[in-house]
Amino acid sequence: MEQVLSHIDKRQQDYERHPFFTELLDNQRLSGSERLAWAPCTIPFIMAYLDLNKYVIRNESKERLDDPLQRMMNINTYEEDFHWLWMLDDLEKLGVNAKLALSDATRVLWSQDMKVSRQLCFEFAAIAASTPSFGVFAMVESIEAVSVTIFKHCRGIALENGVECEFFGTKHYKAEIAHHIKSEGKIKASLPALTQEQRAEAMAVVDRVFKLFYAWSDSLLQYARKHSAAPLVAYEQMIDVSHKLPRRVMLPEYAR
Repeated sequence: MEQVLSHIDKRQQDYERHPFFTELLDNQRLSGSERLAWAPCTIPFIMAYLDLNKYVIRNESKERLDDPLQRMMNINTYEEDFHWLWMLDDLEKLGVNAKLALSDATRVLWSQDMKVSRQLCFEFAAIAASTPSFGVFAMVESIEAVSVTIFKHCRGIALENGVECEFFGTKHYKAEIAHHIKSEGKIKASLPALTQEQRAEAMAVVDRVFKLFYAWSDSLLQYARKHSAAPLVAYEQMIDVSHKLPRRVMLPEYAR
């Protein structure tokens, strides 16, 4: 299993070279609000990840609690349980917390702009349903690695009033690196020995997770570039597009 963790480290280093970091988060020529303009686009994923932890990854059945990997993942789900509340507070700090009718808010969250953010946890749920605990653990460790990377680069980004965000800032980074699952001694003492086939399966999970996050980071960068100048106008545009969607069956060509 330690080889799988080493593979995660390598993929994390590759991921950190994404333009999302090099051209946006680390670009000090931009204002803090411009560097964090992608924040609203994360809402579908952050909220879905809350439920993924509670209802998919966490398993406290008696037989599963005998598995040390499952116990570590369970603890991690509790540590993640409240982070989304920081995100909601940050939306206010960032000036993107528009008052919308529930139907309009739904149109925004289910817009094309946020499609990739909605898809992520469906993919993770599919992985969790199709792999043993060592594969799910590899998935969770990969997600944690991505999280640490993002919030490391959010540290110190001050908004125009000098305030730093909580979720998108140092506070969240410190919380992530303090997670139980990051306690190296405890992890190594509990790591199972994997067969060559199991190791290959776990590494394939790692590769799939980072590929998904690479696409997600593409979408966040695109969102920031597209909407940083007028974040609230972006919602109006998404709502307008939604109103114009066809209200009839649109079958694919092969079904006509």
